[in-house]
Amino acid sequence: MPLSWAMLGFLSTGSFLYLLSFEKVWGKSEKNHSRLCPWECLIFVQMWPSSFCVSLPSQLDCVMSENATNWTIHGLWPSDIQECCLYWGLFPSDLANLVPQLDRHWPTFTNLSNFQFWEKEWRKHGTCAGCLETLNSPNKFFGAALFLRTKYNIDRAFEKAEIIPTCRRSYQLSSFVDALEPLLGPQYQLQCVTDGQGREMLVQIKVSLFSNFSRGCVADPPMGISPYHPCKPQGGIFYAPPNQEDPRHPCP
Repeated sequence: MPLSWAMLGFLSTGSFLYLLSFEKVWGKSEKNHSRLCPWECLIFVQMWPSSFCVSLPSQLDCVMSENATNWTIHGLWPSDIQECCLYWGLFPSDLANLVPQLDRHWPTFTNLSNFQFWEKEWRKHGTCAGCLETLNSPNKFFGAALFLRTKYNIDRAFEKAEIIPTCRRSYQLSSFVDALEPLLGPQYQLQCVTDGQGREMLVQIKVSLFSNFSRGCVADPPMGISPYHPCKPQGGIFYAPPNQEDPRHPCP
């Protein structure tokens, strides 16, 4: 009998037994996925809400809630491919058992609703991940991203390294690398955005994974144009706290 999300005790995502059970399921699967899937790597992307608002286009509102104090999920992206099946839609019933966790860990910070954001991510990326049996439904795809948010916990890694959000000082890139490499392995990228005063701000962390979620896959260059760029090793990088009153300017 296949192991379901309910059997994994999904709501207790922090438990060791949950993680161990999920690892066993994934570790045994997808060795031959390339026969069906045109991609090699999954890019798991986490976003820092405060810096996200810095580069948001002016036509979109930036909505910063009071509980936007943790790294959130931006997406789970099969490498170098998008929009594989535009007729494969997402419906609220697909995510009924996941909504509380998704609202917390995969919210939008724009004038879109959370579901509209998830719908966009499913159409653009989830339909391409569906070539894997273990990701072949919206429930599996979004549940997997929530699992990865627990497995690759940026908040915990930074807390352990005593890296805290502040506008009073910047960090060297090496400080972030030292905190993250034991967790993420070598195949990851720190991305920054430049604010109106020319300051580099950490905004996004992308880790490249094999289809069984193990680390170290070498991904193709991303498609499309991004407002973000690799963080520069020279100079300081700000890790800005959220600013509910003026979200676009977290460090006045």
